[in-house]
Amino acid sequence: MTCRRVRHRLRRAELAAIVAAIIFVGSPAGAEGLRPATTHNGWAIDLDSFIQIDAVPWSQDAVDELDPSTGEPLNTTTIFVRRAFLRAEARRDSWYAAMELDGNSVKGPTARLLGAQVAWSYPGPKQPLLTIAGGLMLIPFGMGVPTNARFRSFVEQPMFLQALFPGEYDAGLRASGEYGLVRWVVAAMNGAPTKDRQWNGRDPSASYDVLGRIGAVVPLPNRGRVEVGLSALTGSGLHAGTPPTKDQLQWVDENQDGIVQTTELQVIPGMVGTRSQSFHHNAIGVDAAVHWCLRGLGHGVAFFEGALSTNLDRAVIYADPIAQSRDLRELGYALGVVQDLGDHALAGVRYDRYDADRDASQRAGVGLVTTNQVFSTLALMAAARWNTVRLIAEYDHARNPTGRSDSGVPTTSASDRVTVRAQVEF
Repeated sequence: MTCRRVRHRLRRAELAAIVAAIIFVGSPAGAEGLRPATTHNGWAIDLDSFIQIDAVPWSQDAVDELDPSTGEPLNTTTIFVRRAFLRAEARRDSWYAAMELDGNSVKGPTARLLGAQVAWSYPGPKQPLLTIAGGLMLIPFGMGVPTNARFRSFVEQPMFLQALFPGEYDAGLRASGEYGLVRWVVAAMNGAPTKDRQWNGRDPSASYDVLGRIGAVVPLPNRGRVEVGLSALTGSGLHAGTPPTKDQLQWVDENQDGIVQTTELQVIPGMVGTRSQSFHHNAIGVDAAVHWCLRGLGHGVAFFEGALSTNLDRAVIYADPIAQSRDLRELGYALGVVQDLGDHALAGVRYDRYDADRDASQRAGVGLVTTNQVFSTLALMAAARWNTVRLIAEYDHARNPTGRSDSGVPTTSASDRVTVRAQVEF
């Protein structure tokens, strides 16, 4: 058994071209033959898609209630379409273009543009020496963020990647290449990922995030290899200002007689507006993976990825150093193992930990005490697969520091859950 199964099948574009040619040759004289739908103006076009259907049969923090501030349901034991991607790719000589659409029902039925890019490549001995791409694309930081969702072994990204790079896509310009063992990529991006909790992918400032990764792939005997990488990011975020307010007159009926008295009138002074301010954020990341092949089982991989950042949380505990009057330092990492169990099964375990504010504290009485802003998850995954169909079951033993005790005191609460996913590529 080999780790990389060789599938003797034609690409959709080649198959469509052959079928169209057969129809054309076999058609009556003078009749117009069918042209392949996979070529247009010299571009070779390929379509592919995948669907992920998730069921959460049990969740420890599910409540049959609504969020009082937003009106959103708090129930998380449900069935929904997590992702439904449709991707079109086009190639012509050294040019490449791709567009990917996403539909899901996570917060009601939604359809959106997920990614769109145009790229040009300068060929090399085996792989392009240089590729320049522009558009809406996966953020090139670390190992997990630039990986398309269809190829991930676990249900979702570790918490620290969800916090620092929410949505995983951002618009910008990217240059990448490889030579020998070395892999590199550098990009200038807006700095507002598509699921940024405040800006939702809209660029709030004129500055760009500059980021990139340099790494290497070292082959090992018996189809093994080692992959290592170092990533960095520097850029700016924006603290939104506030508009000025006028003086207001407030009546508090202290004696409950329904009659306005001068002693019950109170003037609330207006506030001077504040300007929006930019702030600096940065991150450095490291990733490593060791791949191997076990006879009788198949491919396996052990991996580690971590990131140390400042003011970069854009989804979980939003980092705004202007509002906090101090920098917010984040630290996150994930490590795990995934192993094939023959051709039709695999299993894995992953632990991730994310400290959203390493300097967090709160007042207790007259003093300040350190508080815990640490999210952690131990994920146990098992999957069955057949061709392009995959069935995944995952148990997440999670801890959430934003919980509250029965008395209202902040506490780390249990947030375990079971997720079952059916994924089909076609």
